[in-house]
Amino acid sequence: MKNICSARPGLWLQVAIMLMLLCFVRNQSSLAIRCDIIKMSTIAQPAARISNMSKASDLGCYWSSENVIRAKLPVEVNIFDSVTLEVTLNLSEIVSCSWVLRENSIPCRMLQNWNSSLVISLDVVRMSEKDAGEYKLLINSDNVSYSAHIELEVKGKPRKPFFIGSHETVSCISEGYPEPTVYWLMCSSPHGRCENKTGIYLFNGTDIYGRHRVMNELKSQFLLDEYIWCCATNAFGTECTQLYTIDLNSEGLLPKIFVKVGEPFIIRCRAKNETFKFGVEWSSNSTDQLSVFEERDYSNSQSHMVKVLFATSLQMKRSNNGIYTCSSTYLPSKSVQVILSDKGFIHLNTSKEAYTIEQSKEFCFHVTFEAYPAARCTWLYRSNHFPCENATEGASTAKFCDHKYMPGEYTFYIENEDVQLNKTFILSLLKKPEVHTASMQDYLSCTASANPLAVWSWKRSRGDLSNCTEDIIDGFSYGLAERMSDAWISRSELYTGNFTGTFWICCCAVNAVGLTCERMPLINTKAIVEQNSHFIPVVTCLCVLSIFFLTALIYNKSQKKNHYQSQLQMIQYIGPSDNEYIYINFSVLEYDLKWEFPRENLEFGKALGSGAFGRVVTATAYGITKSGVSLQVAVKMLKENADGLEKDALMSELKMMTQIGHHENIVNMLGACTTAGPIYLIFEYCRHGDLLNYLRSERETFHKTWTDVVKDHNFSFYNNYTPNQKSSVRRESLRDNGSYIAENRTLVSGNSQQIEDFSFNSEQNNNQEEQIKYENTRFYDEEDLHVLTFEDLLCFSYQVAKGMEFLESKLCIHRDLAARNILITNGKVAKICDFGLARDIENDSNYVVKGNARLPVKWMAPESIFEGIYTIKSDVWSYGILLWEIFSLGINPYPGIQVNAHFYKLLQSGFKMEQPFYATDEIYFLMQSCWAFDSRKRPSFPQLVSFLGYQISNTEALVYQNMDQHNKQDSSSLKHSFKETSSDILLAQEPLI
Repeated sequence: MKNICSARPGLWLQVAIMLMLLCFVRNQSSLAIRCDIIKMSTIAQPAARISNMSKASDLGCYWSSENVIRAKLPVEVNIFDSVTLEVTLNLSEIVSCSWVLRENSIPCRMLQNWNSSLVISLDVVRMSEKDAGEYKLLINSDNVSYSAHIELEVKGKPRKPFFIGSHETVSCISEGYPEPTVYWLMCSSPHGRCENKTGIYLFNGTDIYGRHRVMNELKSQFLLDEYIWCCATNAFGTECTQLYTIDLNSEGLLPKIFVKVGEPFIIRCRAKNETFKFGVEWSSNSTDQLSVFEERDYSNSQSHMVKVLFATSLQMKRSNNGIYTCSSTYLPSKSVQVILSDKGFIHLNTSKEAYTIEQSKEFCFHVTFEAYPAARCTWLYRSNHFPCENATEGASTAKFCDHKYMPGEYTFYIENEDVQLNKTFILSLLKKPEVHTASMQDYLSCTASANPLAVWSWKRSRGDLSNCTEDIIDGFSYGLAERMSDAWISRSELYTGNFTGTFWICCCAVNAVGLTCERMPLINTKAIVEQNSHFIPVVTCLCVLSIFFLTALIYNKSQKKNHYQSQLQMIQYIGPSDNEYIYINFSVLEYDLKWEFPRENLEFGKALGSGAFGRVVTATAYGITKSGVSLQVAVKMLKENADGLEKDALMSELKMMTQIGHHENIVNMLGACTTAGPIYLIFEYCRHGDLLNYLRSERETFHKTWTDVVKDHNFSFYNNYTPNQKSSVRRESLRDNGSYIAENRTLVSGNSQQIEDFSFNSEQNNNQEEQIKYENTRFYDEEDLHVLTFEDLLCFSYQVAKGMEFLESKLCIHRDLAARNILITNGKVAKICDFGLARDIENDSNYVVKGNARLPVKWMAPESIFEGIYTIKSDVWSYGILLWEIFSLGINPYPGIQVNAHFYKLLQSGFKMEQPFYATDEIYFLMQSCWAFDSRKRPSFPQLVSFLGYQISNTEALVYQNMDQHNKQDSSSLKHSFKETSSDILLAQEPLI
């Protein structure tokens, strides 16, 4: 007993140490832990556009052993969700940490929490099936290691089914989570009714990604239908695969078949016949053959035999690559190409695309791609993703329409087992300018938010009126535009230090959507004090007057110097009354360098015209249309003393011409030189000059018809003409729908041949039932003979109307449409041009001083003369004057009438010129329609094109009917018919305002 008592102190010491160690271990294994998952994105519902970040969900982690932490249950997330895993520990410090998924190490992120605990997290963006599995967090701290285990399972549609074939059975296999159901469909047609068949249903376990593998096995003797599908379905959707089949009894092209090396493969060759005695066989140019077996069945109801020859492989090799041909005794053979690849692919144009749309119009994003194996895709917008329905194997198109017109960045994401790609779309909405104003000392400032970028203009009121009607042409500046997420922000400032008096100032911002103006009062107190002062010295008055006159002189000089602008203008906005346009300010737009042409490849020739601001010269351009080929061109340029404003005006004209585009009846721009020297604009060269001088020079050669031409030139072949001659033909037809086409207009002189193609469209003449066809032979060149006919005058008129119809479609206004601004080139083709830079308006009597400008008053519409309004309809008035020039063969309009107060009174009273000598009643009726005082009653250019096309077709028909004695008819009655029909056409086309 004594020994025992004496030993007791040592025993108790040992027990105390053991208890301390046990407490330490227990404290280590009872560290406070928390595991959370944060779902950062969800599948968006149709009504939802922006979902909030989900709250953290506790995974219920616990200590499964001293150093191992486990989540209670596996965590389920949807495919394409983005999630964050967080493990929170109250450890004082951690030496190192990392996440591990299937032996792949992923760096961890650590953050000190507010209560001194550590938060270790991992972000997984756009979960795919390969992201499923057990995530293990390894932590090292103070020579102690811990691990946390979290199981993630990814839910989504099943994998597209695939087939494995043997001698007696074919198995359809699919994988997915949740577990899919697999079934067969036997169909008689691609979209007809199908019979559902179920074979032996087997569960083959789970793969490394947690997907459940399911197999449905069916005897091959039941797989004789023409169309056989296998489908796999679960709560997230259905995927189906068609069994590759070559059916010798059906028509249609067979697509290429892509197979990955090592995958199973099965293909059928199917044939049916009324006889038993026919065979089916496979052949291929591959070096390794597939296993083959046959199944057959006889249908008593349809009295035919069906034979199906299966070709299978459990693992395809590269040597199986090749063309596989299916053939039968009584049917043509068919072939399909089987392509083996080591890995899958996705062919997709991934370049970024931007769209600006109106909120009232339907719009969808479209993506076309080709993928193997079958791909999954989704549409992403902010923190939401939207299902993609059309991601299939092979070529496919996916579209997304459910954007609810929310501007921003949309991403199309697509992946399969081997490739991941995405494509970005930027969606912007058209937005009318929103204008905000601010007033500072001597400055007024305006800011606009708009899409597309707004163009600024400033106006002021006249007198005490509150409406801003007078344009302010100087004193304002522009700030740099900024692109925000949904609009352009632009600014403009007006210097008001030089203004005197009290009135309203309006700053206006306009874009393609609309116009917004904000009004601000301007009160100049200094001017008021001066007006009320009675003690201003006389000397001061004289000084003020001197300064005023000097300023006016300098202003007029600067205005005269900087008056140049292109006659052509493109409309940015049409006012609510349809009679006032705001034009595009091209100075703020970028120049497309694709038009740039090397200036060293230009060889200049003679001058074609010269004005106050610039000139036009001929030149030879080497390689402008085709490498190694030279072309004669016209080059438009400024004079050497041009200032910055004139250069800006010419650059604006260049940018406008690049926007207009190409048309046969305008003088088209071919290129430009803008770098390392003066600005050159390169245009087509028209060798016959302007229409006005052309008409005047050819007056003596004018003939009413080609019959007169031939008679006057004593062509002996004329009396021997037969309709069937084919050596040189001109075929013209008037179609049932009224469209007139002159085809292969062939003119032969010596060894030369010129072919002209004209196209005249008419929307009228619906009652005409017959086609008028004729042939004619001409053994001479119109241009070499210098012959001008009534038909040519009609053609010139028609071509100018076609050119103006094109410019109108581009929202262009010419503002100086006249015969002097129409050029004639080879084949008597008329082209509208702009001589504004190189015309000497100071010495041209057609341009009359009105106010502070020189204007072509005799060609201008009343609203342009009296109100300064230029519209498409004012160009129609000018076109009527141009018609008068053409059918008078170049006489100046309003002959004998001076432009003075009497002339203006005549216009206002409704005066119209008399019918020109060479015009028919129908053409004069057309001119008068163009000169309607009310612009709304004037025809449009498409209507003018239709009317003239009809006139040409009937005039040509009349000419050739006179050649054929069998088709003669009274010319006076035909002329009467022309007039009535033409008048009815034009009246029927009266615009509805």
